[in-house]
Amino acid sequence: MIGYGNTLRSDDGAGYLIAETVANWNLAHVQSLALHQLTPDLAEPIAHSQVVIFVDAVAKPVNTPAAIVLEQLEPNYATTFTGHYADPRSLLSLTYTLYETSPIAYRLLIPAINFSFGESLSAVTQASMSLALAKIEQLLCVSCVAEKPLKPYC
Repeated sequence: MIGYGNTLRSDDGAGYLIAETVANWNLAHVQSLALHQLTPDLAEPIAHSQVVIFVDAVAKPVNTPAAIVLEQLEPNYATTFTGHYADPRSLLSLTYTLYETSPIAYRLLIPAINFSFGESLSAVTQASMSLALAKIEQLLCVSCVAEKPLKPYC
């Protein structure tokens, strides 16, 4: 799992904080990375994964219902890297190009409304993070036997 965002920009740190939480679950077959941004060097750990979940905060328009969004991702071979930043779909295409493997991939988006400087989370983002952690637990099959490889929806 890869959670990313800026923890010094309030709700933007939601993905990072979720990755830290999942890391603290200490699951034998789960690697959880908490990062400030996605970079091309992530292609290697992605190549060694069966399932990858990218978690990030997304700006929610005011006065719209807050809901987490989970979508399955496919590689986007049309994108190119600019500098050191990458997006999940371009990382999947880079992983396939370099390692000839493509794990099952998801993007989990957490609604966010506060991107000001600070480390406090809005109530909307806090509630959404709880829902996101429950969804991640389902995807990782935490209830599966520890020795069994994790597969989505087992």
